[in-house]
Amino acid sequence: MLTVDAQTSGCLAEWYLPDLTEDLIDAFVARIESVTAQLRAEGTDIHLVLTVAVPSDEVLYGVFDGCEPDLVSRTCQQAGLAPQRLSTKVGTRILHSYEQRRENPDS
Repeated sequence: MLTVDAQTSGCLAEWYLPDLTEDLIDAFVARIESVTAQLRAEGTDIHLVLTVAVPSDEVLYGVFDGCEPDLVSRTCQQAGLAPQRLSTKVGTRILHSYEQRRENPDS
């Protein structure tokens, strides 16, 4: 089993977006990744770990690792994507990778 645990110092950003599409998700992630890459180049430790989209609920979630809520908020705002909600002390557990399930469906 593949288990990846993010530190519980992470933050969960939530964006409520009508008409959430793959293209919109890709554009949002690219904008945030661009800003986080710029900040890391300047010495700031911030990483977008994963996103989860729920188009039927019109919501996109983003988990950031190793950072403070104010930093996440400023980063998202700099990308033009201020989160509607920000939760702190979030951990993630990815239990199975897609490739692993495909290779071993009984695991």
